[in-house]
Amino acid sequence: MFIVMEGIDGAGKSTQAKMLADWFESRGYEVVLTKEPTDTAFGKLIRRLVLTGGKEGIIDGARISHEAEALLFAADRAEHVKKLIGPSLRDGKVVISDRYFYSSLAYQWARGLDLEWLVDLNRFAIRPDLVILLDLPVKESMKRINGRSIKSEFDKIAELQRKVRENYLKLAEMFPEMRIVNAQNTVEDIHRDIVGLVEQELLE
Repeated sequence: MFIVMEGIDGAGKSTQAKMLADWFESRGYEVVLTKEPTDTAFGKLIRRLVLTGGKEGIIDGARISHEAEALLFAADRAEHVKKLIGPSLRDGKVVISDRYFYSSLAYQWARGLDLEWLVDLNRFAIRPDLVILLDLPVKESMKRINGRSIKSEFDKIAELQRKVRENYLKLAEMFPEMRIVNAQNTVEDIHRDIVGLVEQELLE
């Protein structure tokens, strides 16, 4: 099974991915918990150029085009699919990813890139069995993000977050594997909602 957590910054994706992995492991499944950007050379390059800022980052320093950014994310994803996701699924493991190509669609579409081009660019990506969209109002997202010590470029721009949330909700209508979960609930309630979806959609 391949399950993906998506949502705007601060929605609780990493927390819920870890809780779901623990839930599967407690039931005897072998689980691979992963994320995008990855920890590969491509993922580290993306963090340096796109996410963390500083001298080389696109926040304050060198600017790369949105197209180049999309291609970098796709290159990282291609490695992710070929070297980790594909082999793990073939070995019968449950793969849970914190972000996947839906993030690229939501964020880079919000930056003005063509959605069809982005979908085409990611056509190689294995489609998940279930995508959990943790939906959170931007006001709540910004409140949560402001508590973090390191903020990514994405975290800093409320307007971008608003567009991204709208895009995610549009994508949920386009991709039948996406299910929306209210991310304003308590961590435990969200986990229960996710487990309920997993049981209903994948295990029944």
